Amino acid sequence: MARIGRHAFLAALWTACLLGAADERDAESLRDLDGVRVAVEDPSLAFPVKGVSSDDLRRAATVKLQQAGVHVFNNGEYPVGDPYLRVQVTTTKENRGLAGYHVEVDFVQIVFMRRNPSVTFNRAETWKARERMGLVLTPRLADAIRQELSAQLDQFISAYRSVNP
Repeated sequence: MARIGRHAFLAALWTACLLGAADERDAESLRDLDGVRVAVEDPSLAFPVKGVSSDDLRRAATVKLQQAGVHVFNNGEYPVGDPYLRVQVTTTKENRGLAGYHVEVDFVQIVFMRRNPSVTFNRAETWKARERMGLVLTPRLADAIRQELSAQLDQFISAYRSVNP
């Protein structure tokens, strides 16, 4: 990683490790859900990381949600509102045995404007986990990504249960 790039990344870690938390209004957007799909964007990996493919991440998220009692729709199923959890993972290049990562989990669904219900947006993020970035030893990168994904899924499960007891 270039010297400037490394400093910029470290500055970002210090200033943006914990971004805005979801509030109760965001959880309301989860009320009365029959379930969700899990959509994992292809990870933006600076180098191959064993166990962090989109299929690996989708499988881990699906198992965790199902164990928590959240119904997970198959990719071919599109319930009303097309609700889905979106998972995004990004890593930096390895430098001196360290690599950075960023994990983001949010909830997306079709929405409409209250003041003009005929205007429908394709999709909008209505809930978002507190996301984090991290810097770890390269051999621990896959574990750190999976742990952060699990923590953000716990936030979703908690918000989901708060409005769907």
